[in-house]
Order: sequence, then C-alpha cells, then structure tokens
Amino acid sequence: MDKMTVQQAIDILSMQFPISWEKIANKPELVTSDDLDQRLSLIGQLTSPDGTAWVPSIDNDGKVIWQKVKKEEEDGNTTSN
Repeated sequence: MDKMTVQQAIDILSMQFPISWEKIANKPELVTSDDLDQRLSLIGQLTSPDGTAWVPSIDNDGKVIWQKVKKEEEDGNTTSN
C-alpha cells in the first residue's frame, strides 16, 4: 500500500462519510511530514541543563547507554557516507 498524507486520508473519508471536517470538535492538528520527522527524532531524547542532547542506544551486551548528540546532528546538517 502506498503511503498517504493525513490530508489525503481525510479526503478519502470525506468522500465515504459526508461529514464536514470543519464541524468536527477537538480535531487533531495536521502536521507536515517534516514536522512529524522532527517530532519523532525528539522521542527518547534527553536534554541536560546545559542544553546538551543525549539519545539512547543499546550496546552489544544489551545495555542501554546514552550517547551525546553531536552539534551537526542537532542542526540537521549531517552527511551520510
């Protein structure tokens, strides 16, 4: 199945069920894929009082370790090899 945006899903549902999206109370905020990627990247991330970001990972022994996020990764300026 192809991926679709939330707005595309809403459009499909609107065709199936004639409900006006504008009349729905307490509807969720629609986010872009960039917003979603940013939010997902922050899940599981800790920030120390000095602003340093830390992310969890699991070592070869199965222990959770916290690794400091490099400044380039925080800014989103990483390059892959």
